Amino acid sequence: MGVQKRLIEERWWGKGYASGRKTVWKNSDRVAFDKELEIIFRKFDMLRKTADSKHFERIMGQAAIPAREAMKNAAPISKKPHRIKDDGGKMKLVKPGNLKKSVQIFKGKKTGGTVLVGPVVSKKSKVFSVEGVKKVTRRHRAFYYKFTNFGTVYQSPTRFIDKAREASRAAVKTKLKAGAKRYLSKEIAKLF
Repeated sequence: MGVQKRLIEERWWGKGYASGRKTVWKNSDRVAFDKELEIIFRKFDMLRKTADSKHFERIMGQAAIPAREAMKNAAPISKKPHRIKDDGGKMKLVKPGNLKKSVQIFKGKKTGGTVLVGPVVSKKSKVFSVEGVKKVTRRHRAFYYKFTNFGTVYQSPTRFIDKAREASRAAVKTKLKAGAKRYLSKEIAKLF
């Protein structure tokens, strides 16, 4: 079950956000919900084989919108502008709300068709736009999401990614189901 749970987290949020930590499930509702999610992902793997990649990507992108909105709402906003080192080592002034603006829906170079939700970290990030959702931009980058989410010696953790995951689970699941049903009904209508 551990490997499958990790795969679900990687598909759900991407490798960077599961961060290799083991999640301990305490109540049976979450375990049952994860089993249901696992079943949905298996069905989507079958749908991926029958659907063309653009339609499948569009379904996944539309289902990720509630997760993006939940993560944007959960992202903390600083009280004043601060400076960070940009990719080249130059200092850059970052306005409050930069972390919130950096949260996007994208697919990675090596994710195999998986749609990810999270902050864009660098100018050199190998992320690409997803069919059917807003185009990915690297204008607002937030490599420091790790520090705000997991905390540092000087800052307590906010765990905004975990909060967003919990807040958007049901909405993402219903969007996935609705998108798959809509696509399949169109495909069946074409056959008959």
